[in-house]
Amino acid sequence: MSLTAYVFHVVGIRMLGIEELPGSPLRVLLGFFASVTVLAVVWSRFFRRGPLEYLLNGATKVARHLT
Repeated sequence: MSLTAYVFHVVGIRMLGIEELPGSPLRVLLGFFASVTVLAVVWSRFFRRGPLEYLLNGATKVARHLT
């Protein structure tokens, strides 16, 4: 789930347009932290891996069979 959480933060920062600011306000940082934590907890109740981790696993299955 760590890859998914990292990408979520990067996309969120881009969508909010806060990459130009010298420092993010505390409420924005806490919002990112809370939303990623809730997403990770809910997701892990139903699935073993995060959504991007599933995609990465599927993309590398072919390479596993080639060696």
